[in-house]
Amino acid sequence: MHLHLKRGPDGSLGGYYAVQPKGKSRGQNWPLTGKLLKDDTFTLVGTQNGARFAGSLRGGVPRVSEFKNRKFALQDITFARLTPAAPKPQAAPKPQPAPAQPAASTPQAGGPHTGALPDLPALREPGFLPRLRQVAASVNTMPEIVLAFLNLESSLNPAINKDKASQYKGLGQIGRDALTDINLHINKHKLPLKVLNTTNDLTALSATQQLAYIEIHLQLHMRGVDKNAKAAGRTTSLEEVYMGHLGGSAKYAQNDVWVSQGSAAYSQNPMDADQDGHNTPVEAADTVRGKFTKNFGANLDERSRHLKPTKRKFEGRMQLFYVYDPKHDNGLPLFSLDPVSPTPVPPQEFPKPPATPVPEDQEPASEPDALDRLMKFKEGTPEYTFQQIRVAREVIKVQPQSARAELYLILQEKTPHHSQRNNLSLGREVDGDKQGARIGSIMCNLTSAAMVLEQLGIENPDPEHFPQFEDYLEDLRRKFVDARYQELLKAGLSQKKAWQGSYGRFHRTMQEGWGKVLELMGATHSVLYPRRTRQYWEESVKPALAQGDAVMMSINGHIVRLQGMNEKGLIVDDPYGRSVLQKNTHLKPEDRAGRYDHNAKESGNDTVWTWKSVEEHAMLWLAVVRKK
Repeated sequence: MHLHLKRGPDGSLGGYYAVQPKGKSRGQNWPLTGKLLKDDTFTLVGTQNGARFAGSLRGGVPRVSEFKNRKFALQDITFARLTPAAPKPQAAPKPQPAPAQPAASTPQAGGPHTGALPDLPALREPGFLPRLRQVAASVNTMPEIVLAFLNLESSLNPAINKDKASQYKGLGQIGRDALTDINLHINKHKLPLKVLNTTNDLTALSATQQLAYIEIHLQLHMRGVDKNAKAAGRTTSLEEVYMGHLGGSAKYAQNDVWVSQGSAAYSQNPMDADQDGHNTPVEAADTVRGKFTKNFGANLDERSRHLKPTKRKFEGRMQLFYVYDPKHDNGLPLFSLDPVSPTPVPPQEFPKPPATPVPEDQEPASEPDALDRLMKFKEGTPEYTFQQIRVAREVIKVQPQSARAELYLILQEKTPHHSQRNNLSLGREVDGDKQGARIGSIMCNLTSAAMVLEQLGIENPDPEHFPQFEDYLEDLRRKFVDARYQELLKAGLSQKKAWQGSYGRFHRTMQEGWGKVLELMGATHSVLYPRRTRQYWEESVKPALAQGDAVMMSINGHIVRLQGMNEKGLIVDDPYGRSVLQKNTHLKPEDRAGRYDHNAKESGNDTVWTWKSVEEHAMLWLAVVRKK
């Protein structure tokens, strides 16, 4: 779908959107008319088929936030360059006396903007705002949003917390774990950036230089949300960007609650504006909005106008909250950074819409598949929530036996992908991990188990305290092994024997460990030792998927969920990132581990391992999991 826009001298906005049906060489052009408002937002209505677009031209770039039509989904939209209306010829102005020159003032960094920028350290650097725009573009968001969250973190002071005890330093308040991930990314991709030894090293860099590290930090925590937003024709929201930074995953913005009372993150982040015991992504973003309004004397967006600064007691201390009140209006203008040195866009002519309207029933649609139709979905739905999966399994059960296999195979494809790299679990020395360090990089086992359980319709029992299912599973395992250790001590075993029978035997990397977690969650499993031929997978493993079982498997050193198979090969959900199998046949078993390549920059969702690579890679085991 292509959206073509043209702006008139009177503020009118028109054009058309072009649609090319699948299998047809020529598409249809559907006319649109509307008006551009003073805040650069617009609403366009189709004159022939009732379609409705809503969006913004802030910064001169068309962005669609809403699209309604009876058959289309908002996806795969591209834009023609905005064509400005040709200026009307005007008579030469009469000579006027030159106005008096104002007193000299400090130039504002980065070019024009709405209202004067505050005198904050980063804004004194001429290169800061141009580089900020690049960072925003790299995660598909607006530069105002990145500016706002950095303003909250540091008041745009790149040297904040220098030589202080806090581990969080610099413009973006980067911590030790975040810096470790940034350094790994720099080394892996051989970027021309200096690897920093400590977070305090950030404070020796200028604000503009620190933006390179903040850019990597944001990219690592988008988890594909920025790409999905771009495909849907919108920019990444403030909630998504700030959850990426604060929570470690932009996907948290999709949840009603981020963290709840009783968790460390709740205590460390006084953002619970309504004091209901839950920090929501919106409340976190409202803290960004409120601080931005305070420092910049302007509103970041329309919601900012209705945030009322309110002091309340939080865990024994008076804290400032920003409480949403639709009746409150701070009366401040909307803030916007204009593009630096905008490039003139030459006028261009668009093809005229067809004279004869095409019947609406000929419009292409995102067609629902067989399972979507049973679920009463009007459009194709590639990914289900765990609630929808649970309902779908009940729907499939009442279908004729001959239809169930196809439906279960479709459901396998719709199970949400989980990433292990954003897990929040911290290591314990008793488990053999580094005390207090993030252990997501070694949680492929329980992350795959979370995907398997969701495929079976078994959900996270405590999403408020454990937003990610795999972190709940690790906590469940720990409670089990802690209790077992004490039981073995009471039974008279030595500390060494008790440790071996609890922490050692039921470690998350051991079959008994993740197997016990599956059992505690109401599932059982059987282990198979796969052969490498395509015939084996299609005849021995695909039937298990077709009867609604879930499958996780090991490729010697790593665990993934098996989603299905097609003509190309096996389709897996890799929790670490996009992976490619390497040949490990004719090697000793101890040399087979780790014989695969990973690209952590790309999601491991729908990863395809070719049949050729499967034939050359000796896998360790696969587990067929089903509900008890």
